[in-house]
Amino acid sequence: MPNLKKILFTIILLFLGLYYINSQTHWITNRTYEVKDVSKQETIMLHKIKTQEHVHGFSLNITGHINGKAKVILYHDTDIYKSATISNKVNLEWGGDWYTDTLKIEYEPIDVKDGELSLEYNFKGL
Repeated sequence: MPNLKKILFTIILLFLGLYYINSQTHWITNRTYEVKDVSKQETIMLHKIKTQEHVHGFSLNITGHINGKAKVILYHDTDIYKSATISNKVNLEWGGDWYTDTLKIEYEPIDVKDGELSLEYNFKGL
């Protein structure tokens, strides 16, 4: 019977350790935002998870399709950090060092009739 207690104790410690590591490194933090109407301009503000501390990077994948052309702009404070013109099938991947808790993205359709866009994002933190 003592071996069963040791095994159970080890399993509980392992579970608590993995939970702690996940809460600190945020292995599973991908979140998704859907553009409401791709034919209209939209300012999108994406935020870190409230429990996440010390953001040091981000990843952003914009996927989907649009019937037309649009511009996507990522701002760092008030400065343009990255921008791209997208059309048809969209698969845009951005990422890098980032030290703020939000991503501000401007979506500006140029001649978009319809479609759908999804933004999958992740703030990397400690």
